[in-house]
Amino acid sequence: MSEGYWQVQNNAKVHEGPVDLDEAIISRFPPGAIVKNSEGNGRSNWNTTARQRKGPNAGPMFRGEYESMKLINKLIPDFSPKPITWGKLQNSDGYFILFSFHNLSEGNPSIPVFTHAVSQLHTLGIDMNPTGKFGFHMPTYNGTLEQDNTWTDTWEEFYARGMRHMMKIEEEARGPSEELQQLSGPFFDKVIPRLLRPLETGGRSIKPVLLHGDLWLGNVSNQTESGNPLMFDASAFWGHHEYEFATLRLVGDDEGIKWAQECLKSYHEHIPKSEPKHDWDDRHALYSTRVIIHDSALYPEKPHFRRILIEEMKKLVEKFS
Repeated sequence: MSEGYWQVQNNAKVHEGPVDLDEAIISRFPPGAIVKNSEGNGRSNWNTTARQRKGPNAGPMFRGEYESMKLINKLIPDFSPKPITWGKLQNSDGYFILFSFHNLSEGNPSIPVFTHAVSQLHTLGIDMNPTGKFGFHMPTYNGTLEQDNTWTDTWEEFYARGMRHMMKIEEEARGPSEELQQLSGPFFDKVIPRLLRPLETGGRSIKPVLLHGDLWLGNVSNQTESGNPLMFDASAFWGHHEYEFATLRLVGDDEGIKWAQECLKSYHEHIPKSEPKHDWDDRHALYSTRVIIHDSALYPEKPHFRRILIEEMKKLVEKFS
């Protein structure tokens, strides 16, 4: 993986000064609540207790996040904020979402506690899957990009469908790439079937687990009071448990690599790697391409994302086609 791909973006914004509260937000407060004033407090990177957004996708984005976090909070309430409500603003053309407030501190989460929490998420909710299939009951958004969560019978079908969806979005964002077009044929026809089909053939099977869906260090923090990690900003779906940590393959510096390796080792002490285990590293590489193509589509002004995507797809195509 190219050096420097992974960087925990230290872009924390200071929230201070008065905050206008829309009447729609105030109406969701408990009966009898009186709002005397509202001011920002503290710093945060990617998420806040209350958020507002405009645009055609604002409503579906917040609805998907609300449903994602509602399920996650039901399973691991000590490690996730509780979604309170979401809805349309009354005084402007936008939407809002509210969560429970948590004091957060800086630093990476404790690996044993973090991986235990993720393993709990992946095991406790298996019987909550309404269909037993791979997917989700509505679209969710990874950043501002809609995910294809159509229910499928197999993980191979779900993953391939999602990758095709993201390749289309990436091309729309950046324009066509002849090299990507040449790679896409063997990638979908050879690589994906070779690495994912064995998970569910030859007497093997995998059960869909509830995934956070965008679990990188920018979406995890430490709770000041308990010290527990807090996971937020989910783009959930029911999928293969190994996919959850695909972002950890994208670390670039020595410290990040060490943390990622220890994290994966700790997680798989709770939930073993799927059979065939000898394919695990290549499956991990395959799953990371889904993360990279998302970033390439989300940040079209940054050329290195597409370059890395081509590099990683080419490695897999050369090995398996």
